[in-house]
Amino acid sequence: MRHWRRGAAVLLAGLVATVAAGAVWADAPARDESGTWLAAVREAADGIGAAMPGAAKAEQRQKRCPMSFSVDYTLTSDYIWRGINNSEPSGEGREKLNHQMGIGFAYDTKKLGTIGGLIWLEWYGDQDRLTRDCGDHLQEVDYVAYWSYDVEPIATEVEVGWIGYQFPQLSGDAQCTHEAYVVLRVDDSKLLKLPAPLLNPYVALYMDVDDFARGCWLEFGVSHDFALAEMGCKGTPVLKDLTVTPSLVLGYDHRYLDKFFATDRGSSRVANLQWGLDVTYDLSGALALPVRYGQLAVTGFLKFSDAVRDDLLNDEFHGGVTLAWAW
Repeated sequence: MRHWRRGAAVLLAGLVATVAAGAVWADAPARDESGTWLAAVREAADGIGAAMPGAAKAEQRQKRCPMSFSVDYTLTSDYIWRGINNSEPSGEGREKLNHQMGIGFAYDTKKLGTIGGLIWLEWYGDQDRLTRDCGDHLQEVDYVAYWSYDVEPIATEVEVGWIGYQFPQLSGDAQCTHEAYVVLRVDDSKLLKLPAPLLNPYVALYMDVDDFARGCWLEFGVSHDFALAEMGCKGTPVLKDLTVTPSLVLGYDHRYLDKFFATDRGSSRVANLQWGLDVTYDLSGALALPVRYGQLAVTGFLKFSDAVRDDLLNDEFHGGVTLAWAW
């Protein structure tokens, strides 16, 4: 309980600080998002790969072609997913890096929303220390299909979808599981009549329909993009193409972790708080690449998962870099 109160206090302080920071810029001129990159917070799940930032989406809307594609590659120190470290052999040591790749597509129907899909792969250099005598180091392959729609009266994007998880190193029924999910992303700039989004709030519910049936995971997330070009660095090389994005995600567990760790405690409570900091460099803007060649960016990130449910989770700190392209 003491740990939760501490986390809640820090959460409140973080939200207040972010709102205050956004309020300072609320009266600034409207942002020209064509030259900036906003942080990737798509994360149908933390482990489903990075989507292209908001500016890339703005560029996509200007294209006549309704199809869009994206590819991203991430090199990270650990694979942390819902507070669980999936790349930690027994005992802390010099584990190898995790390689992750996402390949996505989307089709904008204009009137009926957007349909899309994603394939995400996780390759771990020390997989043989986790699963003995494994044939290769491919740890996980995820398949995502989704439909999204903008509900303009309430400035909210609704996304529903399905995720199939495959674990090549396991066998039998444990090799695959499936989830249905729904995500609500709120454009608070429209609700609050601001020139740019302030907290980018979202809520997501994931419900397993296979191995962990009736186990659910609920997320609440906020983030704010600080484009340095809008903070006095518009004429400064390198800095003018940087965007700094702090974020916070609260994970709420409804019997999901109990099923994952094969316990029977039947609890539903806050599981973790994940603090994040992304620094994104807009390579397209820096190189003055035409829109027709797509958007290219590199992002360095640091994340800390504060284990509120410390009976099953540990505090986890990890970092890495992502190279992403979208067209």
